[in-house]
Amino acid sequence: MKAILLVNMGGPSAISEIPGYLKSIFSDPAILPLPGFLRIPLAGIISRRRTPKVSEKYSMIGGASPLSGWTEKLGSLVGENFNSLHANIKVAYAFRYSSPTIEEAVNHLSENKIDEIILLPLFPHRTGAMTGSIEKEATKVCEKNKIKLRSVPAWGNRREIVSIWSDYINREIEKISGDCFVLFVAHGIPLRDVEKGDDYPDQVKETARALGEMLPENVGWSLAFQSRVGPVKWTGPYLEDEIIRISKLSKNLILVPLSFVSDCLETLYDLDIVAMKSAKEAGFERVRRVRVFNDDPQFAKALAMIASEVE
Repeated sequence: MKAILLVNMGGPSAISEIPGYLKSIFSDPAILPLPGFLRIPLAGIISRRRTPKVSEKYSMIGGASPLSGWTEKLGSLVGENFNSLHANIKVAYAFRYSSPTIEEAVNHLSENKIDEIILLPLFPHRTGAMTGSIEKEATKVCEKNKIKLRSVPAWGNRREIVSIWSDYINREIEKISGDCFVLFVAHGIPLRDVEKGDDYPDQVKETARALGEMLPENVGWSLAFQSRVGPVKWTGPYLEDEIIRISKLSKNLILVPLSFVSDCLETLYDLDIVAMKSAKEAGFERVRRVRVFNDDPQFAKALAMIASEVE
């Protein structure tokens, strides 16, 4: 019997869970590439230092991540669409750094006689640090449970996905009904990963170009990266710098997140609060943020079609 396992990064369901959530992230060698005897103690130190600031951010968006609720709804819709195309298949979800973890989800599926899993990472573009970490963890747990595992390839540049994004953007352009500039925003990664061969920035640029070509002729666009952490160099241009650079090009700005399937800290705080404020201070009169997929039925249908091709 087969199952589809949707996997996202995860997030704390309460402020009290933030220390453990952060420690889980920084204990991952894909995030902090150090030997275990250094990484584990350092993960504890980093999580303790970052907890107050991260807690403050989460308190400004309701005190918890909404990721679990959105992922559960999306999973149900994907299941409905997939089962309308094929024989009955179970759909489950998991998170890399919070509960239900990949191990918890796979163990549960194994108990329910699942012997094959189609892994669906909920990241449009593949990175070694995120998608790669999910695949590695899923492979380890599936081998332990003697479950066959196949993974859905990166899907951010699929025609049906780009079309949904384009519809979202055009709706916001119509609401502004004047001159505007579109700024695509993706989650950054450390440049050391790019130097090692991670082609994530190229995947993102391909998406931005495809969407840029679908914009009205009088609408300009550019691409920036958000969410850098630590002292190392990350992919650029950085969001805060790009907002200032383009502020002379239009009175109105539309922010388009390209890395997030569901609303999370990076959309609700980093974009809706911090980037919005920065854009206003830079001189933009109106700033709008394009929605993410969340539980859009059209997106669920597209994911189901993409997952069905892995069979």
